[in-house]
Amino acid sequence: MSAKQAPRILIVSYWFPPFSAVASLRMGKLAKHLLDNGWDVRALAADSTNPATMQLDLPREQVVYTAWADVDRTFENAWARLRGTKPRHRSDAYRASAEPSQAPSSSPTKRSFLRSTYRRVVQEIVRWPDNRAGWVLPAVEAGDALVSAWRPDVIFATAPPVTSLIVADRLSRKHAIPWVAEFRDLWCDNPYYEYSSLRRVLERVWERRVLKRASAIVSVSPVWLHPILDRFGPPTLSAMNGFVEADYPEKPPTQPQTSGPLRIVYTGHIYAGHRDPSPLFAALRDLAARPDDVVVEFVGTEIEAASGAADKFGVAHLVKAFPPVSYRDSLKIQMHADVLLHMQWCDPKEEGTIAGKIFDYMGARRPILGIALEDSIVAKMVHDRGAGLVTNDQAKIAKQISAWVAQKRSGGVAPLPQSAVAGLERSVQFEKMETLLRGIAARSPDRS
Repeated sequence: MSAKQAPRILIVSYWFPPFSAVASLRMGKLAKHLLDNGWDVRALAADSTNPATMQLDLPREQVVYTAWADVDRTFENAWARLRGTKPRHRSDAYRASAEPSQAPSSSPTKRSFLRSTYRRVVQEIVRWPDNRAGWVLPAVEAGDALVSAWRPDVIFATAPPVTSLIVADRLSRKHAIPWVAEFRDLWCDNPYYEYSSLRRVLERVWERRVLKRASAIVSVSPVWLHPILDRFGPPTLSAMNGFVEADYPEKPPTQPQTSGPLRIVYTGHIYAGHRDPSPLFAALRDLAARPDDVVVEFVGTEIEAASGAADKFGVAHLVKAFPPVSYRDSLKIQMHADVLLHMQWCDPKEEGTIAGKIFDYMGARRPILGIALEDSIVAKMVHDRGAGLVTNDQAKIAKQISAWVAQKRSGGVAPLPQSAVAGLERSVQFEKMETLLRGIAARSPDRS
């Protein structure tokens, strides 16, 4: 192979454009960045049922989408057959566990116990390493065919789902191609790890074996670098998420809004029990805020939890809920808010998490109100850049909201200055990653 030939990279990601998902956004942008900088890029992904609303910047023929086996559905249907009932359709497989059983020989309490026990066993054994495990075999088979016809210099895989890392590791070993693992969330050290302590012990052994074979490990959070470096050994790099100014429908920043109440806006998904707006609602209650003072708007999925919490604190009249919108429309909504709301689990386990949403918010150049621990990395980022307030102290939140309301009435809440977002562009983060990947690709025997 000529030394002047473009370096080749295979991106392994369960989620990939045009299917809407957080991982799709990052991987789609990475693919475009590498393509624009002279790489020959291919992608291996799953054929998803998610809305196909994202732009695909790679030529369609350079992306291989494969089928996958739904392990949850498979064992839901097996459970149905054991009970002597008809297997459910895919849409029925995830109904609440409170659904009445058709087995007449068991009491409701016993049926509920058996059903919950069965599901725990399924999660412990079948979801190995996660509920996308049914993608491994189809992805490896498709990857074998792709690599046989077009051999990459390096394979890059992103997790979650961890299944993507397993696919990349298998392809790497079979074809002697170096690979790089990326963590958008950690594996066994994930604060949302949902399996038993026994399984975690066993899975740590697997995690170590897989990651020691990687040529490098990339993390979206610098806080995660220390445990990764201590445990696995390969070189590590922090390459955070970022924003792309060209994605915004208008050039940021927009002019401050000068009329109406202070609009605090949240866009995205709410994880009930972990993304809790209660400190904000408590602050609004303490302020005796009125609809002409403040309105809080939630745009996205699972937002019913926010409406319920607002009702609990007696501020439901200040809250509005809207269905999800496209990524580009969400950016437009962010740009025309007064303040953008960020929520994070207020637990030390999540102090190193940096949600991609923060970078979209920064790019929109609107002040941020974050509900999170004050010593989290997100709090440090926002505070050091003068981009808003991050706390779970309702008194501090109330004081800041009062200040923003006063600003709104006296000419509008000012946008963030350029200095507050400097270095957070996605291209800056990807340039660090590309340097790492070029070094690994340059050592490929095929490029000598």
